[in-house]
Amino acid sequence: YFQQSPTLCLVIFCTIVISIGSWSLRACDFTSVNEHISILDAVWLFIGPFTTVGYGDLTPATYCGRGVAAIASTIGILVAALLTAVVAEKLALSRWEKYVHNFVLNSELAKQRTHQAANVLIYAWKMWYLKKMNEKRSTRYITVQRKFFESIYIIKQIKEKQRKLTDNCVGLAELMLIHRETSITIDETVKQMSTMKLKIENIEKKLDNVNHTVRKMYKTLNQLLDKRAP
Repeated sequence: YFQQSPTLCLVIFCTIVISIGSWSLRACDFTSVNEHISILDAVWLFIGPFTTVGYGDLTPATYCGRGVAAIASTIGILVAALLTAVVAEKLALSRWEKYVHNFVLNSELAKQRTHQAANVLIYAWKMWYLKKMNEKRSTRYITVQRKFFESIYIIKQIKEKQRKLTDNCVGLAELMLIHRETSITIDETVKQMSTMKLKIENIEKKLDNVNHTVRKMYKTLNQLLDKRAP
């Protein structure tokens, strides 16, 4: 149930815990005139430790009430962790949303890489032109050279971002798919190797038969030649 509707389960759990804890504080704690505190004061007293804020204008007067407050603080920490997990799950992108997001980012990086590659060609041509015009030591040449190396450095950064983006796309589902495809490929390879082994064994048998036949023919020819010899 918690995986299907975590928000509803968390609200129901908090309501039950606050109700039981408030009733326990009302039953355990007393006022200065030895009377039970009201249920509203008990709820207010329980909410402070439960939300890990601490005591407010009311504090438990008995050891039983302090024990309930300590238990409330422990449960409050657990609820805070569950709440963080629920919010993180709600804010996290699904598998297909992550694919679309990574595709858009990869497209933008590809455009930037193409733009910087064009800049590299332009600056390289300008450097060649300035060298031809004997302006190798001029300020213009140094500026163009600096932009040329900057474009190369930016291309390296874009490649690194694309590599990290590709690595982020690989999840548990992709690993399982790769493992399954690898297992299928290995099974097919083993079957092909077994088939090839059988074929090789058949070829060896046929070669043995051919060798045996050749030997018989050789013996027969020798016998015929011996008979015809004078």
